[in-house]
Amino acid sequence: MSEIAALEISIKLKDVKPAVSRKLIVPVTIRYDQLHVLLQLAFGWTNSHLYSFQAKHQDREYVGYVDDMAIGREQILASQAYVYPDLQQNEILYTYDFGENWEHVITLKRALTFDELQGVQVPSCTWSRGANRAEDGQDAEDALEFNRQSLNQELALWSRAGEQMIRADDLGLIPKFY
Repeated sequence: MSEIAALEISIKLKDVKPAVSRKLIVPVTIRYDQLHVLLQLAFGWTNSHLYSFQAKHQDREYVGYVDDMAIGREQILASQAYVYPDLQQNEILYTYDFGENWEHVITLKRALTFDELQGVQVPSCTWSRGANRAEDGQDAEDALEFNRQSLNQELALWSRAGEQMIRADDLGLIPKFY
């Protein structure tokens, strides 16, 4: 039996019409902070707001910044946890920009072995639906062009840059990779 090397995940932006979703192939070893960066790229966000991940039916959330005043859920730094164990159990809710409350449902479609990844870029976007939504606008007319080929070029750069894509000062997204 071959070892699992990557995950095919589906990400659907909730409560928007027309529908917006992406399917990504990501490394099995991806952490939440790294997935945050890939989601920022995949949905055309600019990393201008806070975010959180919460696995369904769990009382903890993974965040880029721990709020000492938070009540209710245990907060864990996104850089301290891996996505795969939670995805094996259930779907994950990614919330970006607590003002606009962009919610994304992440589900595991399948685990991929090294043999199944021959000739496949990791990470990559293998399928998409809908245009990117303007970060500070809820209306469909605020949609922005989505280009999967361009996204995959950015993801190829991300795969070579590794930790350099996540800046230590703010766990932010470097806007352009030139």
